[in-house]
Amino acid sequence: MFMVLGATLSNDWSTFTAFRSLQGLFGTVPQVIGLPIIHDMYSPEEWPRMINIWGTTFMVGPFLGPALAGYIGAGTNWRDSFGVLTAIYGLSTLMVLVFGAETYYNPGKAPTSRVGSYFGFGNTKLPKGSTLWHWCKVMVLYVFKFPLLMTGIAILVTFTWPIGITTTIDGFLHSPPYNFDTIEASSMRFAGVIGALGGWLVGFIFNDWIFKRHHTNWWTEYRLHGVWFPLASMVCGLLTYGLIMNFGKHWIGIAFGWIMVNIGMVGTVVAVTAYALEKYPDQSTVVSAILNMWRTCGGFAVGYFQPAWIARNGLGLVFGIQAIVVSVSVMLCIVPVLVRERRKSDAVTAA
Repeated sequence: MFMVLGATLSNDWSTFTAFRSLQGLFGTVPQVIGLPIIHDMYSPEEWPRMINIWGTTFMVGPFLGPALAGYIGAGTNWRDSFGVLTAIYGLSTLMVLVFGAETYYNPGKAPTSRVGSYFGFGNTKLPKGSTLWHWCKVMVLYVFKFPLLMTGIAILVTFTWPIGITTTIDGFLHSPPYNFDTIEASSMRFAGVIGALGGWLVGFIFNDWIFKRHHTNWWTEYRLHGVWFPLASMVCGLLTYGLIMNFGKHWIGIAFGWIMVNIGMVGTVVAVTAYALEKYPDQSTVVSAILNMWRTCGGFAVGYFQPAWIARNGLGLVFGIQAIVVSVSVMLCIVPVLVRERRKSDAVTAA
């Protein structure tokens, strides 16, 4: 909240950039903390449903935020837009203080003061913590665990291209043949929001269906079967989006393509996150941090190379290649995990 306030009050580009960088540093933390909170509060049977809700909320943000900012910017300036963002952060902070409570404590020994616990007071009833060095070693160890490494790469690939769309779409919508104004271009971003909400619905249906179908003979890796429909949706969406843009067809096609891409993004991230938490339930924070790292690297890296790539090779070819990369990469990342972990499970059963 304070970093956004600092950016809002900045009077030069260097100060603004410094506060925005710090906003990214602190703003990523809630994306990590959400998974261990879910782990603390709910039973394993409820984890996929809660991950679906939590994951969808923060993945709607990259599309809803620019839409609202575009509306505000069309009638005023960037400072007012950041002022509104500061107010939103302030409201969310207040809601945490009023309604939030520490979820990590020894059974029967919950902290007595919500606000005090928020600032670190009265937390002596929490389990004794380990050293920073210990958790650094654990983090490195888990980054290279085969299931987390492969599924993390799958998340990197599937999260990269939807964010690439949201960072480059304005330039195409404001140019011929579309010639959108600011309000129209901002409204188009609600296609991304609808797609993310569609991903929530897909995740809700498929994760629940997978569990009901296999619950009598459950195997953790069954969670990964939740990626196949989202993968197909993302591939079709990338092809639709790229070809419609390439040939200058109606903007409705762009919206449908973006919706399908985001269904794939949310559905894949939720399925992989549910799998990772169930695979390593004692390391919920570490798992969440690692998956967030892969997701963030993909989302922020794409802006550095996609515009030049499109300018060099054209929209149709670029998004066609992206569809191929997504399908091949996810197959190469998920299938080996399924095969390897099945063999390990069979070996343990046989022993």
